[in-house]
Amino acid sequence: MQGARNWIQLIAIVGLAATMTRGQTQPIGVAHFGHPETGAANMDTLMNTATTTIPYWSDSIYSGTKSFSYSMVGASPITSPSSTTTIDTEIQPLTFKFSNGVSISGVAAATEAANSPIFVNTKFQTGTGQYVDVYQRANFAKYIGTKPYHVRLGLPHIRPAIVVTVPKASGSTSKSNGVTYGLVDYTFVTKTIINLVKAGKFHPTTLPIFVAGNVFEYQQISVLCCILGYHDVTTPATGQLVTYIYTSLPTAGLFTGFADVAVLSHEVAEWMDDPFGTNIVRYWSTVQHPGYCFSDLLEVGDPIEYFPNASFPVTLNGKTYHMQDLAFFSWLTGQKPSIAVGGRYSYLYPPKLKTYAKFCN
Repeated sequence: MQGARNWIQLIAIVGLAATMTRGQTQPIGVAHFGHPETGAANMDTLMNTATTTIPYWSDSIYSGTKSFSYSMVGASPITSPSSTTTIDTEIQPLTFKFSNGVSISGVAAATEAANSPIFVNTKFQTGTGQYVDVYQRANFAKYIGTKPYHVRLGLPHIRPAIVVTVPKASGSTSKSNGVTYGLVDYTFVTKTIINLVKAGKFHPTTLPIFVAGNVFEYQQISVLCCILGYHDVTTPATGQLVTYIYTSLPTAGLFTGFADVAVLSHEVAEWMDDPFGTNIVRYWSTVQHPGYCFSDLLEVGDPIEYFPNASFPVTLNGKTYHMQDLAFFSWLTGQKPSIAVGGRYSYLYPPKLKTYAKFCN
């Protein structure tokens, strides 16, 4: 099936093993991420009829023997390497209220996200700026060079929190190392967020980001945990396409390799480079599971997420944040040499990805 990501099977492989050793000093599960649900074929139709959405550019590339089309946020770094695009952003904090009376608020998490390197200029290995803007410049370094290409997020407006009441059958709470966290059914969350997007009257040219605290999702049964975030798109009205992000901000220690805004960095980067979930590539495998066809989506965070050191620390205004390292476009499309900075296939130096992806076909 096109536009698929086989993470449910991989959760079953590695997630159940993790839960067997879960305890007070163990991570509560394995970090995973959701993916756009609409499907590439259906979304292509919606894109062709949409009159209002975020600014984006499209192109195509040969990978193997096939041509693949793709769309990304902003203007093309290939044809407009001196352009700057700014996307207005709204953060919607979520407070999850569980049937046992426990509530987990996303208000503090929303403030932390707004003050992080996702939105505030920070020094990175290849330049200073918002993390995903700096990454995208490195991603297409061959074409941009020293030209002033940027795709930035506007400083976000934080909306009043919305309370999400979780039915007993759809979620529960637990504790690890003294930290209370929630586990909620993924289908319940995705349906809830779609309804909130439609009711929220977000302008289609903006990026709504729904922020939870320590609330994570499971698929079908709670031991198949944990989905930490996803990005998707919906049509609140005819002609409108609203892209959006749902993210948790995990407390350090709950997951290996992910804390604070690392999840959000993963999702913003994937939204930037595959905003509509339509960017299909050849099926590829992760480095950790080379015999397993993981995905055929151009999702730049996924190839890195199973590394134990998937994220890296950066300091901003005296506070330490974590960004997830990211794969480059050239890794997912099989380009040799890579068009990214230094001919690399992933962002952080020394690179985790040494050459382009191992493809299944």
